[in-house]
Amino acid sequence: MSKKKQTKSGENRRQFLKKTGTAAAAVAALKVPVYGAGQAPSANVKGANEKIVVGYVGVGGRGFGAHVRQMRQNAEENNIAQAAVCDVSTHRSNNAKNYITRESKDKVDAYTDYRKLIERKDIDAVVCSTVDHWHTRICVESMESGKDVYIEKPMTRYLGEAYELYDAVKRSKRKVQVGSQITSCGNFAKAAELIAQGKMGPLVLAQGSYMRNNPKGEWNYRLQDWATKGDIQWTTGGGKIGWLREDMKQIDFNADHYFRWRKYLPYCAGLLGDLVPHRLFPLMRATGNAEFPSRVVCLGTRKITPDRDV
Repeated sequence: MSKKKQTKSGENRRQFLKKTGTAAAAVAALKVPVYGAGQAPSANVKGANEKIVVGYVGVGGRGFGAHVRQMRQNAEENNIAQAAVCDVSTHRSNNAKNYITRESKDKVDAYTDYRKLIERKDIDAVVCSTVDHWHTRICVESMESGKDVYIEKPMTRYLGEAYELYDAVKRSKRKVQVGSQITSCGNFAKAAELIAQGKMGPLVLAQGSYMRNNPKGEWNYRLQDWATKGDIQWTTGGGKIGWLREDMKQIDFNADHYFRWRKYLPYCAGLLGDLVPHRLFPLMRATGNAEFPSRVVCLGTRKITPDRDV
């Protein structure tokens, strides 16, 4: 891609990366994603005492544990109402709905088609925790429907998708927060404060690392019995939204791909999108530097676990 590549809104690549890098790194020091004070309201301007109404698209592992459950536990202090959940798995959408109903007085609806959720006028914010290949489309359509968006990292799989999403932010003027929750930890905020005050001396090196030599093979999550073609809308077409997008290679239902999608392209963004943000974004926040690295060195093989793309 040419260095002079521009988004439709006129941003060149360096400006784009600088701004999106800042947005991704500068999340507040909070335990959970919060909609409320400091956030732009929905298209429906709300009074100070009105609850922020949230809908969730993708309520599996991350979507349920990190968002539905955590936000339920902090709903009162953050002044939110949980109104809708959506997942291509009926099992997962019903599980999330039943949890919210059991733990609160919120009236919550469950969907398997995200379009039904985002077309609702009463929903202010959408939390997107789907498989990576749905991020861009769901978030763009949510913004176009007047919703603010919290999106799990990686924001997108490819740079072209990132331009598309960024242009949608500029057009819609909605708020988008990209999540890597560890970036919100207080120690990185404190480091940023000390560095900005010059109390740490000259910044020479910031280093992070991962060791992922799992003897069972990384991302080999347990295949659960409820996951069947009868429960999961697998393909997209005929007016239905499925796990596979219509522009992907159409394969029969595959539980390994469904639960362990981080192993396979094009479902995921690979190691650069899945693991690197957990180490890079906190360092970017701590150093106050919105620029991504100018040079990257990658070492490694897949000889131990050749059953995958990643």
